[in-house]
Amino acid sequence: MQKKIQLIEKLITTPDSLVRISEDLDRNYRRLTGIAILHNIGDKHTLRSFTIDSVEIFPKNFEVAFLQSNAYVAPKDRFFPLQEIADGKKIEIDFQDVQVFSKNVNRDGTNAYPYTLKIYLELSNG
Repeated sequence: MQKKIQLIEKLITTPDSLVRISEDLDRNYRRLTGIAILHNIGDKHTLRSFTIDSVEIFPKNFEVAFLQSNAYVAPKDRFFPLQEIADGKKIEIDFQDVQVFSKNVNRDGTNAYPYTLKIYLELSNG
């Protein structure tokens, strides 16, 4: 079974931003089998919408924390399982950032903004 990770990256520049993402899934792969979102962005963010060819995959205002893991999870277990048709279909995501810390500073003193939202899509031909 042939697999591929398709990466979607978007720069989040300001707190409380609503970011719209519209990408085509790789047409050389039949199925979207999983999704993961990098864990270091915090845990209050939501997916206002998440659709493939206008079909809702997650409910409105789905919490991103459900799709995150950390370095203590084995790489093969980091993806939230899905079984959706890929075949070059359009994926559309509305990501809602939520300012977690006051003054735009992380717990470790580094600037919270800008940061790069990374969404990993696991594709398969199996």
